[in-house]
Amino acid sequence: MKLIPILQFIIVVFSLNLYAQNFSDTRLQDPEPKELQFIGYSFTRMTTSNITPTNDILQGQVIGRLFGQNSTNTVPQTALYAEQRFVPMFIYKPAILDGYATFRGLFKIDYTWGDQAYGIGNNRGGAINAGQVNLQTLLANVEIKPKDADWNVVVGLQRLFDNVRDPNVNTLQTAQTSGYKLSFWGTQAVGISMFADLSSITKGRISYFQLWENEISKNDDVALWMLDVESRLNPLLEIGGSIWYVWDRAKNAGGISVLGQGLTSALADYNGATRIRFPGGNQKYQADLGWIGGHAAYNRDFLAGRIWADAFAIANIGIIDTVGTQTNKAADVFGITANASINYKYGQTANDKISLEALYTSGDDNGVNDGTLNSVITGNVYGSPVGIYSSHRALLLFPDPQVINRYYSVVHDISNMGLGVTAAFLNFQKDFIPNRFSGKVGVATALSNVKPNGGSNYMGTEVNVEFKYNLKVFLTVGVSAGYLALGDFFNAPSVTYSNTRPKDPWVLFTTLSWLMF
Repeated sequence: MKLIPILQFIIVVFSLNLYAQNFSDTRLQDPEPKELQFIGYSFTRMTTSNITPTNDILQGQVIGRLFGQNSTNTVPQTALYAEQRFVPMFIYKPAILDGYATFRGLFKIDYTWGDQAYGIGNNRGGAINAGQVNLQTLLANVEIKPKDADWNVVVGLQRLFDNVRDPNVNTLQTAQTSGYKLSFWGTQAVGISMFADLSSITKGRISYFQLWENEISKNDDVALWMLDVESRLNPLLEIGGSIWYVWDRAKNAGGISVLGQGLTSALADYNGATRIRFPGGNQKYQADLGWIGGHAAYNRDFLAGRIWADAFAIANIGIIDTVGTQTNKAADVFGITANASINYKYGQTANDKISLEALYTSGDDNGVNDGTLNSVITGNVYGSPVGIYSSHRALLLFPDPQVINRYYSVVHDISNMGLGVTAAFLNFQKDFIPNRFSGKVGVATALSNVKPNGGSNYMGTEVNVEFKYNLKVFLTVGVSAGYLALGDFFNAPSVTYSNTRPKDPWVLFTTLSWLMF
């Protein structure tokens, strides 16, 4: 008779165990991934500043070097305006293909409040009645990735970054703080890219991009090839190398509106990039341009310690030929860029840190006149904007990415108009409420490596401050302010659009950003 209670107990325990397993299995089952996914980003900025374009035509979207050919200057009045951006992204992964192919589309709508209505054109809109046609296409690509493959191929309009990582699945912040920090390439372009895990510790990228096609029947294109490799020597130390090549046969054809594109174009001057001039009126050229570089990082993102350090060095090499009745060699190219930063996390979160960063680019005081160009060349000679170096966290001296329609700075391209630059950035950041409320104070200063006629090497020193508060997850409000004390570099008439020394610029702005899933 004692056996019956024992059997009953075993049956009850076994039944409870089966129930628990079934309940656990039900709880652990993930929902089927949606075939169509939406990711959105909304960004609103309200700005007050003493900077404005002085050319009435350039009152909408303004990009390029502060005090340069975009006519931006400091004025006695105070500019006050609001801008808004919405960026929708759609990802389609049909279940019938079992994840083999994915389509990504990214678009952008930018406008200034009260700017324009019932018109056609990007970066416009926001006036009463709205009705503006202003949708811009940024991405439209197909990704091929077989099941269990350690590689993938991206075809079409995609991100063009100077980084080995696939930008479709890595964050923008990662690209800003690794590789070459988007100093050379940080935009969109059409092409084909292959990303692969070459081993458990090594990854690689090979890409081809068609920058400009011009006439399809003529040999007048600009194309870019990129090869990047990165490996971990140990869990905390990563090193990488890159070889890039631009085949430039456009001979000044194509480009953005009247600015054109290429080394001799007004676009290069507009962006504050290296612009060369040949003797005489003929400015047509062809070029073979290369970049050979390496980079390293220790304890990226404070993975396992309080010190995070990284550095890169890259050389520009190449040959530039003039093109006329015959082709003649004009100059060799050899420029150097070096960057290094060190970060110390003194507190609980990754925002409790002190960071120091330095940048150096070689310059040239006579361009190609002596047969050698020692200035640095970036993608800003082919598009605008392309090189968007921003890990420094400055607001006015170097480019600040927290912008919509007005994107300008004193050193807008790391080449500093081909004169070269030596710069240093110091930032102190703190989380007043962990992962909720943070603040930052920063200092940035720069010297031109070539002194312009009538001016000095000292370009100026900026002081900036910033506060961010997370209202909810991925919903953040911010306040930023910066003041730039200009140096005697700006006594040189050749470095300003107005040929006069400008007043010190300042800016104050608030932001509201929301990343939505």
